[in-house]
Amino acid sequence: MKTTSILRSLAALTFLVPVLAFGQGQLTPPGAASAYPNERALTPGGIPTPSMKTLMQIDAGEHIPSRDADNTNLNGSLGYYLLASPGRYYLTENLDKRIFITAENVTLDLGGFEVRYGGVGTGPIAIEAQSGIAGTANRTKVINGRVRGTWSQGVKLNDDSVVSGVDVSGINNYCIRVGDDSLVHQCRVRGAWVQSPQSPPPGPFSGIYAEEASVITSCTATAIGGIGIMGTDNVRIADCTVNLVAGCGIVTAHNASVGGCSVRTCGSTGFDLNQGSVLMNSSAINNGDPGVHVRNGCALHNVTSLNNMDHGFWVENTAVPNGPIVSDKATNFVQCVAQGNTGDGFHATSDCSFTHCTADKNGSTGQIGGPPASGDGFNFSDKCRLTNCVASNNARDGFFGGNGNTIDQCSASSNGAFGVEVASDQNIVTRNTFRSNTTAPVQPVPANGIAPLQLPFGATNPFANFGL
Repeated sequence: MKTTSILRSLAALTFLVPVLAFGQGQLTPPGAASAYPNERALTPGGIPTPSMKTLMQIDAGEHIPSRDADNTNLNGSLGYYLLASPGRYYLTENLDKRIFITAENVTLDLGGFEVRYGGVGTGPIAIEAQSGIAGTANRTKVINGRVRGTWSQGVKLNDDSVVSGVDVSGINNYCIRVGDDSLVHQCRVRGAWVQSPQSPPPGPFSGIYAEEASVITSCTATAIGGIGIMGTDNVRIADCTVNLVAGCGIVTAHNASVGGCSVRTCGSTGFDLNQGSVLMNSSAINNGDPGVHVRNGCALHNVTSLNNMDHGFWVENTAVPNGPIVSDKATNFVQCVAQGNTGDGFHATSDCSFTHCTADKNGSTGQIGGPPASGDGFNFSDKCRLTNCVASNNARDGFFGGNGNTIDQCSASSNGAFGVEVASDQNIVTRNTFRSNTTAPVQPVPANGIAPLQLPFGATNPFANFGL
């Protein structure tokens, strides 16, 4: 039986051999007159056709510097490189001259190379798009490379521009500056500022600066002699980090959106946002002024402010230039934490709302012969509402308010003065828990609007406050 199977297998292979032998087809190279004129393997003389392509054929665009002696715009003979026509330009080596853009719709690919300044003193702007009477070059894109040295500014572009994957370092002024409707993405800026007692005051510039309706994402700013990151009206700043700058960390004008950001060790305020802005999922740590400073009409969700040299959160009325102070726009806090700040944990104006917020260990203890203790957990004006909030271990009151406020289902414990201190009995203080506050649980003594104190196990009033 086995012999028969082996013979049958050999017979089958015998029939397959011719098929395998002729599967390669004709191996003789085609002649000069190939059936595919664009794919001829040989020249008419029978020599193999060159298959190499030039860099221009593979990657269309103008290379900088140009080797063409007649291309004065791009060969550096002007003392700078001039991009005067729309299109794509790319670096093929490091440059030591500035790049000036006078055309719209220009893409400049730095190709991983540097535009560096090695001269004496301060140089011009490293990469600049023209803006002025002669015309404005908009819609510029600068990507993938580095700018280094004491340029007066790093990258300065106009409206509808993009800066992506660019590192800027060693500059004492604006590192990246763009106009309206622009994008700055995955960029790193590092200034030349060094923190010391002799450090100059913050300058009027930013590491990254974007005009109205722009987006700044996934960027870092370090050692800036002014503001870390700044945007004007309607900007969006997301997933950015600012560390060790002389001025504020992140600053915006009106109606901005800031999320997923971290600022620390700034000489002034961590976040400084104007009216109508939103701050989410962010943190401010070890800053020289308030951790978070906002104006009326803002919303804050899941923000922490730790160990700052003033209030953790500061809400201020909006001042209109040459006009009245706007104080009728509420600010809303949800799941925010203020801890270890030298001022109040939360310092707010009227019409504010606090839900599930925590203030712990804020304020400064008093000294004999020196200033008295200062710093409340929550310090607010009139017509505010606080629900499910916790104030503990603060230097003075847990909650300190004016008139017409509602404090409901909150907890105040181990504060240096009162658990709750309000200006009068024109407040609603109900269902709160007080424990171990130094002076008293509540001031004034429970009266109209302030529910009486009861022990939890003997409570009969559903709105009673609980003293433990």
